[in-house]
Amino acid sequence: MIRQIRLKWQLAAIFLGLGALLVGGYSLLAAHYFMLGMDSTMVGALERAVERYEDQRAGGTVQPDVGPFTVTSSWQEQPEAVRRALPQPPHGPATLAKQHTEGQDGHRGRLYFAMRFQSDGGDLFISHAISRKQVSDLVEDTIHNNLNALLIISIGSALALAAVIWLVMRRVAKPVARLGEWAHGLETGNLRDPLPDFRYPELNELAGLVRSSLSSLEDSLEREHRFLRHTSHELRTPISVIRNNVELIRSLPPEQAAAADSILASIIDRVDRASLTMKHLTETLLWLSREEPDNLPTRSVALDHLIQELVSEHRYLLRDKDVTLDVQTDPATVALPDVAARVVIGNLIRNAFQHTWAGEVSIRQHGHTVHIDNHQASDEEANDDLGFGLGLQLTAQLTERLGWTYRNDPAPGGHRVVLEVTDAGSARA
Repeated sequence: MIRQIRLKWQLAAIFLGLGALLVGGYSLLAAHYFMLGMDSTMVGALERAVERYEDQRAGGTVQPDVGPFTVTSSWQEQPEAVRRALPQPPHGPATLAKQHTEGQDGHRGRLYFAMRFQSDGGDLFISHAISRKQVSDLVEDTIHNNLNALLIISIGSALALAAVIWLVMRRVAKPVARLGEWAHGLETGNLRDPLPDFRYPELNELAGLVRSSLSSLEDSLEREHRFLRHTSHELRTPISVIRNNVELIRSLPPEQAAAADSILASIIDRVDRASLTMKHLTETLLWLSREEPDNLPTRSVALDHLIQELVSEHRYLLRDKDVTLDVQTDPATVALPDVAARVVIGNLIRNAFQHTWAGEVSIRQHGHTVHIDNHQASDEEANDDLGFGLGLQLTAQLTERLGWTYRNDPAPGGHRVVLEVTDAGSARA
């Protein structure tokens, strides 16, 4: 996995790299012009020596005195050391040839200069050799001072550039970090507050886009909650009517009621089960649409009795199926929001019963923890029924809002569910 680098560090690295490249390039350029200056000084000295040589020759001097320089009319007359250092004479006039040779001790060498000048009497070759011992202290100090000045200017420029980059990054990174903190702190209560000023128009525009997006999302959620509330309220009445009428039909005298093995009795059973499922779903949706889930009323619930009751209510889902049901419970009384507990545990039991066609379903409760495992003996695909996908989704949302521990892991041929409820009384304490 490639580790991501923060944007500000990437920009800082890019600016520092460009700065180092510029400082290094200008340092090399300065050193190059420094050497060109030294060469120009040497060319001037050689030119003046040649002029003295010609003046003295014109005055009749046989052996002109040009100091440490050697002036000859041919390259072969130059000292052997010069010709050995520079095997080829300077090609053209006004071209400085130079060569450094190492001394016998390896580090104290000599530097040879040679030029060709054109005169009325033909070409003149002039050479000069210097060593560190021949350089005066003043010249050596001047060279060292110039090189030190160049080094100090380069280092100072690099440090100044680094300081400028740091200040710029700090100035830019601070409002960006402030924008991130502001975006993290956005919530319903402060979403309508005026936008802070983040110094730069681009950041202010980005903040506006963030708030606009969150406002749209909040409006969508509000519309969804409003729809759930209204739908749940509107559905409760017809569901109650259906269930009351089912109960009324079942309370009819035996001579007026449908026979237990008749088609009408089977239809009434299906209507009763569907209305019960719709009742649980509407209760769940209504509770989820509430703004304050903590206000959900709680009471002491015998968890083992609740599980046994829910198993009994949903046992019809195992009718005509080759399923072995194993239910093990221990006495445990927990302060719970009973409607939510009924919906969550009922969804899990209904899901296990619905999607096991042949195999085993195991429900074990110990204390506050409930294990529900289902295993199908065959790979036959189960058919989805009302509330399966929605039921698991609602279960996850409910357990999250209630602070319960919920895990639903796939297992060979089924699922393994672990639910741990929280005692509301101990949680408040």
